[in-house]
Amino acid sequence: MKKELYLIGEISKITGLSNKTLRYYDENNILKPDYVDPNNGYRYYSEYQILKLQNIITLKDNGFSLEEIKNRFDQNISREISSFFDVYKKKIEDINTQIQELKTSKKNLQKLLDEFSYLEVDKIVLKCLPKKFLYNLDIITNKNLNNSIFDIYKIIEASVECGSANLGKKFKLSNFSKQTTEKMSEFLLFKNENFLKSIDTIERGEYITIRYRYGNRENALKKLLDYISLNKISIEPFIYEIEIINSFLSQNKNEYITEIQIPVKTILLDEEIKMENGKFIGVGKGYGGNISVEVEIDNNTIKNIVVISHNETKIISDPAFTHIPKLILETNSILVPNISGCSMSSRGIREAVKNALIEAGENLDKLEIQMLEAENLVKIGDGGSRRIIKSIENFDVVVVGAGGAGLSAAISAASKGARVVLLEKMSSIGGNTLISMGGINVPGNDAQLEKDIQDSIELYKKDILLGGDNENSLELLNIFVNEALPAYRWLKDEIGVSFKNELIHFGGHSVPRAAVFAGKYAIELIAKLRSKALSLGVDIRTGVRSKELITDNDSRVIGVLSSVENKDVKFMAKKGIVLTTGGFSGNIELRKKYNSSLDERYKTTNISGITGDGHLMCEQVGADFLQMDYIQTFPISNPETGELSHVGGSRFDGAILVNKSGNRFVEELDRRDTVSEAILNQENGVAYLVWGKEIEEITNYVSKNKEEVERLKNSNLITISDNLKEAANFMNIDEENLLNTIERYNNFVKNKKDLDFNRRGNLVSISKGPYYIQKVAPAVHHTMGGVRINKENQVLNQKGDIIEGLFAAGEIVGGLHGTNRLGGNAITEIIVFGKRAGENIVKL
Repeated sequence: MKKELYLIGEISKITGLSNKTLRYYDENNILKPDYVDPNNGYRYYSEYQILKLQNIITLKDNGFSLEEIKNRFDQNISREISSFFDVYKKKIEDINTQIQELKTSKKNLQKLLDEFSYLEVDKIVLKCLPKKFLYNLDIITNKNLNNSIFDIYKIIEASVECGSANLGKKFKLSNFSKQTTEKMSEFLLFKNENFLKSIDTIERGEYITIRYRYGNRENALKKLLDYISLNKISIEPFIYEIEIINSFLSQNKNEYITEIQIPVKTILLDEEIKMENGKFIGVGKGYGGNISVEVEIDNNTIKNIVVISHNETKIISDPAFTHIPKLILETNSILVPNISGCSMSSRGIREAVKNALIEAGENLDKLEIQMLEAENLVKIGDGGSRRIIKSIENFDVVVVGAGGAGLSAAISAASKGARVVLLEKMSSIGGNTLISMGGINVPGNDAQLEKDIQDSIELYKKDILLGGDNENSLELLNIFVNEALPAYRWLKDEIGVSFKNELIHFGGHSVPRAAVFAGKYAIELIAKLRSKALSLGVDIRTGVRSKELITDNDSRVIGVLSSVENKDVKFMAKKGIVLTTGGFSGNIELRKKYNSSLDERYKTTNISGITGDGHLMCEQVGADFLQMDYIQTFPISNPETGELSHVGGSRFDGAILVNKSGNRFVEELDRRDTVSEAILNQENGVAYLVWGKEIEEITNYVSKNKEEVERLKNSNLITISDNLKEAANFMNIDEENLLNTIERYNNFVKNKKDLDFNRRGNLVSISKGPYYIQKVAPAVHHTMGGVRINKENQVLNQKGDIIEGLFAAGEIVGGLHGTNRLGGNAITEIIVFGKRAGENIVKL
């Protein structure tokens, strides 16, 4: 397979087209794969196909139907494109080389990116506009020099990475209006405080835009001004000019591309629209399902917004419901940004308000433009109850990362009298803990005792060593297994966490030993930990991105440099810092550094904030790392999004895995890495989880997770049917083979012995409808490797010496799990070692 082949996901990033659109083009033979991997069915496309997409987009923007576009490419192999590809192939290769050289030469690249706090590459264009405001690049360009979307993407990417200051200049719009401002000021897309002290901020709203090549500026301006005059559009008296292709990579001035953006003040409609007064209901689609709101209108003004109902995940979505309605009321517009960490909830609230406004009579086109434009606004953190930002703040203990480990550390330190601040970069607390399966492994827990399940510390330790291929740190493991039950008692008796009378039998465990939190996921755990932390005076700060550890002359860690609302703040710690920042599953570059096979093709089950920030900070102070190449995938995830499937928890209670041929291929309760590898070896790298009424009555995972089921249905990733043959047909599984497999398995259930794979746990038949079949695939889930610590949770350097003042707990720590973490052990780990870290930092 050639190096320059790309997956759908990579092409989506390059072109800005959605995966769904690209798959549609593929299915209709508009976009054709150059290579199909016979082992997993992955489809790869050459740069030629990427360049071809530019012509498709151009034709589509000019009103051609997909059928007409398809006919064009069917009739003509397009010598023009082929020639175009030959010309630019070398250039693209050179760009890639230069970008790699750039990355290599910039030793302090991360520091530079932190300083500039730039917009994401795919948001570099400040607006999303309807077609009527867009001119095609070809209108005013020399077609012989036509750059591809791929070129533009690569150059923007390189410009962002090098911190180029030429990306945005603000000019007055001369010779157009008497109201033109005389003030000339420079404007940078990068929000660098040094440049923005006395400079205007980016205006929110719609923009009219056009791109021009070097020397064509007057022609471009004339076209825009003619359009503005013809359509009676009122504009702001200035323009933005953004260099998309500049001298950074292209020495040929004729190849420079600049984009003009003119902010629209008002669009003068033929008739001013006036909404009706009253209360109107609107419904939007959030992460967990429908969000319903009531919007009150009075004299064309949004007077009040009441959320009637929603199914969003508590704690994670709270900032969206706190701030989005408030922002809409303040601005009297749905043109408000997403809240970081809960974008889907933010989007759903905006959509619900939009639909209510439509009911009141507001202009649909105007609202659709605002919905699109809102996606390009820079996300904001949870600014609720933010104090005046000081450049230096002093505490006894600073904990970085507000998941289960961070909350446990903060509570145990505060309970010893320490003044503690807990910093979280996302807009809400909880981290990965919040979206976990909600089970904590504890030998001898109350549910085991009630169900008379025989377990012991020795058996628990044996399972973990076997699961980790005996590469576990025995020092950490002994603490872990001996402290599991006391930590469980601490949660119940001191924190007030409630548990169901249930157990989960995670893969790799000899017996069911995961106690299950009350409610959904681990919301009960995080809510009770937060409540306890606040009662002890822990100062919890969200929207705080920590980026660098501060050390004194003796190399002791004495604080952490963080960013709060784009301002640097030093959080100083008299006793030290506890890092509880989680793993690095969401950092593709870091993943590939330690395991090159886990590249962009793999999605992650983790929340967006799990990007190895703590690992990078520890690198700066010389910390030692171990087992970084041990990265775990979770086998039962959404093939399209990577979302960990809670519905798929049916696997633990009897559901079986089959491939497209309808055959079983692995023991369902084997280790996660074993099951994941087995799935990847099947056709298209996917498998199908099959169960029936008998198992659903045990687990109720479908009824408990209606929001996830709805998302799976919308993507055709689950089918529910009273007829197993019909369900198999829906998923394109070999019907006869599946029926034979189920019949054979049901016989194993009768005889209480799985002769094919020796499945652990109770065997449950699959013989009654409704039947459930779910399409699943592995996603990166947990990073076993991390910093090396001693038994007091102190981080060690590469010589094995203690880095004074630096403690760590949770997934950032390596060594405990060995090659593979058993399900349910992460929650036990964060409580056991988070609690110990808080105790030890005060004591030592």
